[in-house]
Amino acid sequence: MNNRNAVFLGRSWLFWSLLIFILLFVSFLLYAVFLYLDIMESKTAGVEETEEQITQATSVTEINKIEQFNGAKSYHVVFGQNEDNEEKIIFYPLEGNEKTLTTIDKSEIVTEESIINQWRNECNGCDLLNIVPALVDDTPLWEITYNDSSNRYILDYLSIYDGSRYEQYRLNRMFQ
Repeated sequence: MNNRNAVFLGRSWLFWSLLIFILLFVSFLLYAVFLYLDIMESKTAGVEETEEQITQATSVTEINKIEQFNGAKSYHVVFGQNEDNEEKIIFYPLEGNEKTLTTIDKSEIVTEESIINQWRNECNGCDLLNIVPALVDDTPLWEITYNDSSNRYILDYLSIYDGSRYEQYRLNRMFQ
């Protein structure tokens, strides 16, 4: 009888430990899914409102894509076309009630491909992370983010009209 109780207690401990582990694992998995969904929702928050405001307030009739630029001020960067099939880039501020839109005619700027080619010629061994139109101090720019050959994180701002450098930030990694 003593031996039988010891076997039962050993199995009981294993059962409860396994049950608690499974419950914790399922709880963490559910938390991760809800956290991911919440983050994705916050990334796309306000896109519908931006689309509606742009089509009402400007001559843009078709929106091709919306990106986000985060600087001193945050903007939705709207790529669209008007009725004459002229491509436009519009910076829609995300903060404030009164929205001052900045509109750029895409035919007047240096293309994204040209900026990337210029960057590749200047930066050997660099790893491009992202390129997006930016608005810094009401100046339209290209923001290029990349890692250079010294493994620094670089934010490079080039003029959207001629590709000249406006400013550059080089951030050293403290931890690997």
